[in-house]
Amino acid sequence: MSNLRVLVFGAWDDGPGYPRTRSWLLGLSAVGESPTLWRLPSLFGGQKKVDIVRQPWRWPGAACQLLAARQRARRAIGVALQSIDPHVVLVPYPGHALAPVVRAAFAGPIVLDLFLSAHDTVIEDRGYFRPRSLPARALLALDRRACAAADLVLVDTPAHAAHIAATFGLPAERTAWLPVGDPDAPAEPPPYPALTMPLRVLFFGTGVPLHGLPILVDAVQRCLGAVRLEVIGGSRAERTAITALASPHIQLGPVFLPRYELGAAIARAHVVAGVFGTSAKAQRVIPFKLVHALAAGRPVLTGDSPAVREWLRPGEDVLVAPMGDARGLAACLSELARAPHELPKIAIAARQTFEHRFSAVAIGHQLQALLAGVAQGSVGRRAVATHA
Repeated sequence: MSNLRVLVFGAWDDGPGYPRTRSWLLGLSAVGESPTLWRLPSLFGGQKKVDIVRQPWRWPGAACQLLAARQRARRAIGVALQSIDPHVVLVPYPGHALAPVVRAAFAGPIVLDLFLSAHDTVIEDRGYFRPRSLPARALLALDRRACAAADLVLVDTPAHAAHIAATFGLPAERTAWLPVGDPDAPAEPPPYPALTMPLRVLFFGTGVPLHGLPILVDAVQRCLGAVRLEVIGGSRAERTAITALASPHIQLGPVFLPRYELGAAIARAHVVAGVFGTSAKAQRVIPFKLVHALAAGRPVLTGDSPAVREWLRPGEDVLVAPMGDARGLAACLSELARAPHELPKIAIAARQTFEHRFSAVAIGHQLQALLAGVAQGSVGRRAVATHA
């Protein structure tokens, strides 16, 4: 345990589907740190945030609400700093609008968990607006302003950190990475199921484009019954298409499952499907669903990407297939169905990798070192305290 005084200040999301900050706080607790939490009410949490982004006619009202929230945040950070006198302030995701507020009040080191660029998510990955549109420029400015306010900007993978540094002109020492953990990981993974045929593959996710669910569905159809796919989640359009397909090889499950029930679905699976989309973002991130599967001790078959190769070992603790290639993915699935005997060994390695890289203790030690380094001036670079 260190004597570092850490203030966690923000309006972070919590609950099912939002593990980022909770896994970090659990990690700090696991290594003996006791940060002070100062959580503000979230105006646009969860799906509400997505709905507002997609409905420009709501932006003026949302802007007024944000201005009022900014004033409340200014008062709150003033009170928090007087009460705590922190060595370092950690602004969790989503902290894009709050990092400049903290910088205006605090001359000391600030760590921002950018996690996801607002511009990349809305424009590049989901394609809600044209790249050179006014909303795109506004979101890019929001990201840039947030990064400029921080001494250290955190994302989830080295590839993502390099992208953020290049996009916003940050020196490499002002970016770092810390993976998403699984705060609800089972203490022990469930036993691996018997290798009966067909091979049982599980997809779960919200259906964002980087998941590439249509590519996976196409690939399973090409396997001619050797693979059975269970789909939990997916977008409305994807679920409609699967229903119309009426394939005996694809089981369409519910849109959402509580954690306990999702854990049971993962336990039934021989393989968990990762992401297969073709966006640039798909090359840079390790989605939570992969970590979820590793924690459960299940082999993941996912698209081959730089981010995957930085964190995992293809053929040992993860299985990879070409990104965006249904034919290539089908070949991988068919090969696994013909020769599944390596899967239990990969399942064991998957859980070991989770413990080593993504567990609460592993993340806690990494975050502890980053916060201490920023506070001591050996990590990051002190930002100029003039960002209004």
